[in-house]
Amino acid sequence: MKLNHFEKSIISHPLRLWVQARIEAPLSLSMFPAGPGNIESALEIGCGFGQGVELIKRHLGGRRIVAIDLDEEQVAFVSRKYINDPGIEVLMADATALPFADNRFDLVCNFAVFHHIVDWQHAVAEVFRVLRPGGYFLLEDLYRLAICNPLSRRLFEHPQVNRFNHQQLLSGLASAGFVLIKERCLLDLTGVILVQKPVRD
Repeated sequence: MKLNHFEKSIISHPLRLWVQARIEAPLSLSMFPAGPGNIESALEIGCGFGQGVELIKRHLGGRRIVAIDLDEEQVAFVSRKYINDPGIEVLMADATALPFADNRFDLVCNFAVFHHIVDWQHAVAEVFRVLRPGGYFLLEDLYRLAICNPLSRRLFEHPQVNRFNHQQLLSGLASAGFVLIKERCLLDLTGVILVQKPVRD
């Protein structure tokens, strides 16, 4: 599901950029007990206007980053923004049908995207598939209480079916095969989770 005009104006606002750089970036880095390690190849699901790409590049050390989105405007914007950076590729793609080979990425990031996806469980399974064994999935998202209320429904266009809370998202990640590394939850409105794809013998 694409963002409406109001939500696009919020995520592109300078205050949102400040919050992501000053609060979300250090929080994301703190989820890794010993740092993110060697991130040769990273994927961002839902590139927005490029803030996540910048976070991955500057704070998590992603050398090659692929960013995807379903919104033509946002894909075009981020493509132009990083046109001279050969380490960044921007594609139009669906999180529930990722056009990548198995075990491709060291890191996948979702910065508040899964609450836009009706079949988020399928997207989780796709992330598990494209991550290499030992790779990390870092996600922060909004929960049912934050989006299934009269004010949110009036301002935004979010799916209202198959929504999740923090525990349901953790359960969905575990069911896909992920191992929990660290998790934080704020009043069951939003949360940040780091999971890892286990290395099989």
